[in-house]
This record gives sequence, structure tokens and C-alpha cells, in this order.
Amino acid sequence: MSDFGVVTGEDMQKKEAAVRLGSLLGTIGREAGVRDQDIAVLQTRDQTPAEAMSFE
Repeated sequence: MSDFGVVTGEDMQKKEAAVRLGSLLGTIGREAGVRDQDIAVLQTRDQTPAEAMSFE
């Protein structure tokens, strides 16, 4: 957002583009058959970084 809380046309375009992108991704996910259970599994998986491979 611009200085002093003023919303410009550019700010609104960015927000509209973000909404369209989210809607597009949601539509793609539904068409691909992604379910809430699939998303839950991805969010709860172990996200610790893998250990670096040794070349010794």
C-alpha cells in the first residue's frame, strides 16, 4: 500500500491480480482432483531439511 494509507489504482490492481491467481490455482486444484485430505498430508509432513550429501 502507498504511504499514509492511501490506496492507489496500482495497489488495487495488485490486489485484484492476487485474487485472480488464487482463484486460478484453486480451479486447477479442483480440476486435478486435489482433496482437502491431500492438502492436510502436505501440510503435516516432516519439513526438516535433508542432510547434505557427502562426496568423501
